[in-house]
Amino acid sequence: MVEFAMVAPLFFLVVLATIDFGGYFGARLGVEEAARAGARAASVQVVSSYSGSTITTAISAQRGLADLTTNVDCQWEGTTLDPSQYPPFTFSGSGCIGIWYFDMGDEINGPPTLCAEWSVAGYWDTWYDGTEYTDQSSPDPGGTKGLSSGCVVPLATAASQENIVVVGVGYKYTPLTPMPTIVSGALTTYGETQILEEGVS
Repeated sequence: MVEFAMVAPLFFLVVLATIDFGGYFGARLGVEEAARAGARAASVQVVSSYSGSTITTAISAQRGLADLTTNVDCQWEGTTLDPSQYPPFTFSGSGCIGIWYFDMGDEINGPPTLCAEWSVAGYWDTWYDGTEYTDQSSPDPGGTKGLSSGCVVPLATAASQENIVVVGVGYKYTPLTPMPTIVSGALTTYGETQILEEGVS
């Protein structure tokens, strides 16, 4: 009995830690699948009926064990799509969703550049002109930053234009036991999917 009392705390800690890490890896798979589902939904959004909520719904449907926060924006690091930077975005709190658009432009002279972002926090559009973000909830149809500019979706009149949509999902798993909190940074997981947008015909 004495021996059991001495061993029991360690035994239960190991059991619960195993459950924790199982939950974490399940959540990680959910985050990665959610990012893929969001990117697929974003790639076919059309100019006339763009819907960020359609993308977040697709993300939520595939989140698996991850208790995702769907109203917090991920913050993109920098202004270009740099394959050597991982993770390319940051967040605070328990999780985030990011929807970004990159103009490939003249890719010979540099990486794709950030041109737009959909905010899941406010359900509005922001457009990036190379210097700053501009709130563009009601895009100017003839403007250079709105939905019709070709940043969010390639235009029918510019069939050769290729843009990339990136959907990122960040999530911090909350452990059941105190042991994983020692390595809490390792319990933060990221999912990111890059996909070419489909032209509008």
